[in-house]
Amino acid sequence: MSESVIVAGLVTLLFSSLSAYDLKSNMLLLNAELSEVQRAFISSDQKGVDESVKRFAKHAQDLLGNKEKFAAMLPDKKKNKAGEAVMSAQIISHNVQIILDAVENKYNQSGQVRREEAQRAYTYIEHACFRCHNLVRDEY
Repeated sequence: MSESVIVAGLVTLLFSSLSAYDLKSNMLLLNAELSEVQRAFISSDQKGVDESVKRFAKHAQDLLGNKEKFAAMLPDKKKNKAGEAVMSAQIISHNVQIILDAVENKYNQSGQVRREEAQRAYTYIEHACFRCHNLVRDEY
């Protein structure tokens, strides 16, 4: 009996450690992808912005868009914060669309206006990431 309790405890510990690692590794991936978007903006690489923001958006939605999946990666005392991840995914998706519309010149705007709108949307994406990260991570 005690052996099965020990094994169950080890499996639980292993699973929670892997979940935390999975969350951390996913967050590091999103950070790297968001950095690619920023580099493309700085170098005025429209194709790079388009490709990198689409890649970032897909991974952000995969990670943050499903409340139950995201909650499973959180420690028990933080599971109630999973809704913040879903809200962040929605904010990210909305602002990614603004960036893609600017790259495509969907509204026939000047290059300067499109760049400024896209870059503003990028900062809103950063804010959504930090807001979610701080609520899930921090104790204060």
